[in-house]
Amino acid sequence: MVKEKLKPEFLFNDQLLRLGKLLGFLASLVLILGAFWVWLNAPQRHSAVSTLSTQSTRASTVDPNIKIQFETIKPDGTGENYFVNYRLKREQFRQETKAMLSELLNSTVEKTKIQAQEKWLELSTKIQKEDEIENLLKIKGFKDVVTDVNPDNVTLIVYALSLTPNEVSLIQTIVLCETNIQLDKIMISVEN
Repeated sequence: MVKEKLKPEFLFNDQLLRLGKLLGFLASLVLILGAFWVWLNAPQRHSAVSTLSTQSTRASTVDPNIKIQFETIKPDGTGENYFVNYRLKREQFRQETKAMLSELLNSTVEKTKIQAQEKWLELSTKIQKEDEIENLLKIKGFKDVVTDVNPDNVTLIVYALSLTPNEVSLIQTIVLCETNIQLDKIMISVEN
């Protein structure tokens, strides 16, 4: 019996397809949770929910075995809403981009299909790096941060009044480890 070798492009396509399905599932999950959050905070429900608790963070039981925690976001004059809005707009843009790429992935033109696969992979890598940097910085004690990773630079916006030289160095080290971007191409801003 002769073993047949799989061509590398078929393996890559299969891996890319699995990655796309996983990202699609995660994006759907985020959208469902977002819709649920909006539904819970809709004006007609808000009065009923506010009678349950006067705290901004509450636990709600949908099923006796499942507990859901959510936080009502209220304008408080700080920059915290900036980060929420940034993430919402970023996710909306990503979903629109994925929708366009999905159409191209189904193309009958092979060159278009390959280009769409490359763009999908770039977007997936970008999302993974941004999430990893943001999570690592939160673990290191930063209250909130948003990141925009591009092939030639990285922009970070940190929730803080100011940053110490040690904090800037820590941010640069994390970004450098995750992206291999040169230090002079890492732009850090603060928002409060």
